[in-house]
Amino acid sequence: MSYENYIEAVNVAEKHFQTWVVSLSIGFIIIAIAFLCIAISSKMPFFKITLNVLVFIFAVFMVPYCLHYAHYMIEKIEARNTLATSQSKEWQVKEKGDLASLGNTTDTVMSGVFFLGIGKVSSNQERYYAFAKKTEHGIQIKRTDEAFEDILFSDIYIQEKAAESPHYVLEVDRYKDKRVEKVLGSYRNEKRRLTFIVPEKTIKQDFQVDATK
Repeated sequence: MSYENYIEAVNVAEKHFQTWVVSLSIGFIIIAIAFLCIAISSKMPFFKITLNVLVFIFAVFMVPYCLHYAHYMIEKIEARNTLATSQSKEWQVKEKGDLASLGNTTDTVMSGVFFLGIGKVSSNQERYYAFAKKTEHGIQIKRTDEAFEDILFSDIYIQEKAAESPHYVLEVDRYKDKRVEKVLGSYRNEKRRLTFIVPEKTIKQDFQVDATK
């Protein structure tokens, strides 16, 4: 389904619902006026009979109104779901920043060269990366679990590229069509990923084998 077809489907459903609302309102007004005329001519007690009958008539008309409103909402949801499954997504850059260095929690001093490590938070064993971000006022030491709380450790990547300066990129998975994103963005959890772009040979593999076991 294209965005244009989605808008058309929603407009048709909305027009159909509005037609029913107008029809029900006119019907309620006609019956209410007719009953009031009868009540006044026959001098019925207003609070004992007339008011109760008017409330009953209103309640009777509310039943089809609620049913048509529910049908209207179902049609909108179905159109939105069809639009979501037919539209393609792409990773879009939301934030980008320069890096000064990368380190881990076992380092007491941030190294002047680029290296990569994994840290753990106390007894929770929550892994994170430590990195130094360049700002206008100087270098700030950051941790991924604090600077990017909503990103899982499994959604953090490292890429080694010789031609690019060290930096990080925060990306979000969004629909290519911005009109579709505006419609569907608030109805879903936005996927995110964080990528560190670092110089070649930044990632070092260090395997230790315990010969006593």
